[in-house]
Amino acid sequence: MRKFFVLVKFELMDFFSKYQSGSGWGTGRRGKGLVILTLLLLMIPFTQMSIGVYHRFYGLGRPELAVAFMILLTFLLTTLTAIPLIYSLFLYRNDFQYLSALPIPESYLGMAKLSIVWLYLAGINLVLWLPVSILTGLDLGWIDRGLITGFLIGILTPFPPLIFSTLAVLALTLVGVKGRRKNLISTFFGFALLGLVLGTQLFLTSESGVGLIALTEGWSRYYPPTAWMVRLISGSRANIIPLMGLTVGCYWGLQTGAGRLYRIALHQAETNSAPRSFSLFEQPKSKYRQLLRRNLLIIGKQPVFLMNTLLTLVVPGLILLAGFLAGDFTPENLAEGQNQLTLVWVGLASAPALLVNLSVTAITREGKAFWETKVLPVTTWDNLRSRIGTTILINLTASMVMLILALLCFPLTISSVISGLFFVVMLTVFLAHSDLVLNIYRPFLNWSHPAAAIKNNLNVILSLASRPLLTVIPVLTVFCLPGASLSAILFYSGLLLFLLTLLVRKFLQTVMVEKFDQIGG
Repeated sequence: MRKFFVLVKFELMDFFSKYQSGSGWGTGRRGKGLVILTLLLLMIPFTQMSIGVYHRFYGLGRPELAVAFMILLTFLLTTLTAIPLIYSLFLYRNDFQYLSALPIPESYLGMAKLSIVWLYLAGINLVLWLPVSILTGLDLGWIDRGLITGFLIGILTPFPPLIFSTLAVLALTLVGVKGRRKNLISTFFGFALLGLVLGTQLFLTSESGVGLIALTEGWSRYYPPTAWMVRLISGSRANIIPLMGLTVGCYWGLQTGAGRLYRIALHQAETNSAPRSFSLFEQPKSKYRQLLRRNLLIIGKQPVFLMNTLLTLVVPGLILLAGFLAGDFTPENLAEGQNQLTLVWVGLASAPALLVNLSVTAITREGKAFWETKVLPVTTWDNLRSRIGTTILINLTASMVMLILALLCFPLTISSVISGLFFVVMLTVFLAHSDLVLNIYRPFLNWSHPAAAIKNNLNVILSLASRPLLTVIPVLTVFCLPGASLSAILFYSGLLLFLLTLLVRKFLQTVMVEKFDQIGG
């Protein structure tokens, strides 16, 4: 058993060290502080959602249903989180060949990796569940019991979704181990997770409290631990017995499932063949088009890159859908003036350029394969131009989709469409150029995991943090043209962005070309 705990410690250290070093923040105190700060910032919205759930049910006179709702929500949330995480830890790692040489049973080798997932799920559980437990304890007059019970439930309840997720991954390996289905599975569960969070917000903000109560009571019948935990938090200590029994049963099941997952992962590691490399000389197409295709394939063939891009691109569409479901984006509510309609669709169409900052990771995404660009028979400027073109192509495609949806949903005028479209195009082109400058200054090629290249990357944070500075452009336009219409403001703001793009483009062609050639040298 001592060997197992040492292995668990090693797996946890390996997981968190890769997360920290792969983020580009270093492994010193500064890097650790930034990681902790990031985690704390991520906790804030989920804690607010948990408190909002309690106040919603408390206002309906059924505070005990807040407990049931959060138990159901954490089960679904942790399940959707655990499946792609287990899939990644077992089927995307290359450490099984040396782990197989250790004098440890297969089930323990698999359980060591599942311990990472359990810790991850326990953290999510505590963030979502503890606020409701503490508030319920305050309402019943025993804050200590609420805190202790909440902590106990928080560390025990990850076991049911963990065993369910393990069984789901075992089933998915029958169809998802080979080929591009890995990308499909990761993308599907990413969208499902986003849909669950947005759906929860819509249910909580809906005016039908009766429907929310009926939904919670109905779904609670399908998950018996919900009733146990409601009675446990209300003071019935006897309900800890079935919860402990369920936990022990899940642990035994996890040992069997972990061993099976380990054998599948080891077999895949031994038989996995290298992917077919991309060649610039396969087809007689233009070099620029081939470079565009290469950049698109880097995103499309890596599940993390693809899922992150698609999830971010779909955000404005989900905002539009949520607005219609909530009754905020109906033509009747926006009929007060054309300006309001224009601001809505321009804001949604600009979201891909503002959120999907692909240029800031255009070099980073290649990682250690960046050397390939050094031997291709293309000029440095064509190399940079293709990266800019990839960003513009993806973002403008999403913006055009939003424009089509806006034309179908809102009665827009021709002037608002033309001026707004000009602004969106110029904003997209400007950000595609300016973000690439940042990536050339900080290329960050030695990442250990794809997520570190696009999520835990300081370049991405700096890029997003600079977005509010863009408000200076329309403010300057309004200051220089007092009394101008919104269409005129959008047009002249787009014109300013065009001039700034010319300056940045000239800077790229002169200064940044030389700096790009020095990367990896």
